[in-house]
Amino acid sequence: MNYTHVTWPLNGFHETSGLDHKTPRRFPLRYLRYWLPRMILEKAHARLRRPLSVLEVGIGDGKMVEFLGSDANHRFKLPSWVERWDGVDVQADQSVLGRYPYSDFIEVDIDRPFSMWRRYDAIIAVHVLEHLLKPEASLVRLTRGLNSGGILVGNSPTMPAMLAVLHEPWLRWKHRRVLNDVAVHRHVSVISPRRIRQFAKLSGLQIELLTGTFFLRCGGLVLEDFEIWVRANLLWGATFPCLGGELCFSLREPS
Repeated sequence: MNYTHVTWPLNGFHETSGLDHKTPRRFPLRYLRYWLPRMILEKAHARLRRPLSVLEVGIGDGKMVEFLGSDANHRFKLPSWVERWDGVDVQADQSVLGRYPYSDFIEVDIDRPFSMWRRYDAIIAVHVLEHLLKPEASLVRLTRGLNSGGILVGNSPTMPAMLAVLHEPWLRWKHRRVLNDVAVHRHVSVISPRRIRQFAKLSGLQIELLTGTFFLRCGGLVLEDFEIWVRANLLWGATFPCLGGELCFSLREPS
């Protein structure tokens, strides 16, 4: 078990929580899905001692870039420790591409065979794997684009492995009519801690972090104004990753 991230500074919350009209709290727990990748990237920058080239898989509505920083006029810019920030998604949302400072955008379905177009220091996938029919195969293709010592970062909803093997077939049966429709984003895979450990072992990647994020999340809860509440949820997730609501992992390509 790794508990170092429980004490990491809560960078980013003060910059973006005021933009969240749905959950106007100081530390919305649902933002942990962006905070953990951000802090992992900052640690990678310190280790590699150079600005990072980053690929974000599944840019969605741009919240990950938003969490990197903004000013009072809601202008978004990449921090100094990022050299470039590319995005990839199955469909392009022009309003998102126009608002956020992506260095480049590639439109591709990563659930199908593809070739990497360049190499990156970090590849992140925020709530993407649960939408893929073959998440491990997609991760293998993505890791081919990592520089030596690069990291693969992701998060997704989670549950214990013994429940995941039952829940996943049910999800695929439930959404069987839209399984191959890339425009319909349904949950069709369940990512458990055991599944990530198995992938890391088979791929030869080192696990830097494998943790849950929260044990109780209710948008707008007054407890989300207190840092100790965030720390308590992170502690629970680190102790019981499969019961942590969402799973976050960081896997490193050996140098």
